Amino acid sequence: MDEDFFKIQLKLVDKHFPYTCKRSEEANLRKAATNLTDKYMEYSSYYSQADFEQKDLLKLVGFHFSLELLEDNQKEDMSPLVNKIEQLNKELEIYLQSF
Repeated sequence: MDEDFFKIQLKLVDKHFPYTCKRSEEANLRKAATNLTDKYMEYSSYYSQADFEQKDLLKLVGFHFSLELLEDNQKEDMSPLVNKIEQLNKELEIYLQSF
């Protein structure tokens, strides 16, 4: 059964935006909105002496999250290697216990 969609108001930095979502998605959407706002405020504070406009700070925030996504994807790419190492480690333990 498909979930019903409903509208919420997401606060992104200093403005509210209407957004239609599934109830199961609401918590993640609100957390993402909070993360964006928090990161914006962090950059706004860090670059308070610079003459950056809001759009410049938002570009930095976008870059930050883009970099995080790339790093997370690289970690995921390592999972087959980690699994193989764990498998070999178990085989080595079994082999050493046979002595």
